[in-house]
Amino acid sequence: MALVLFAVVGFFVGYRLEMTRAGYVVMALTTVGFSTGQIIHLSITRSREALTILPLVVGLVLVLFMLLGALVRLAVRGKRNAAS
Repeated sequence: MALVLFAVVGFFVGYRLEMTRAGYVVMALTTVGFSTGQIIHLSITRSREALTILPLVVGLVLVLFMLLGALVRLAVRGKRNAAS
């Protein structure tokens, strides 16, 4: 359920920011942040049973749906301009 929420948030952020400079910066910072979180998680975890790749999965889902939202906005805008 949490991954679905991250997917929805990512889609709406991507749709809102579209393919602008701010959108690219947000996607890049999200990717770097979640990757850094994964590295920190791996370095501070003491037991092997507690290791997880969840930060990377959440970051991947968020960034992919941000990209999908931005591409949907571009497609919608392109159809709107073609109809005019």
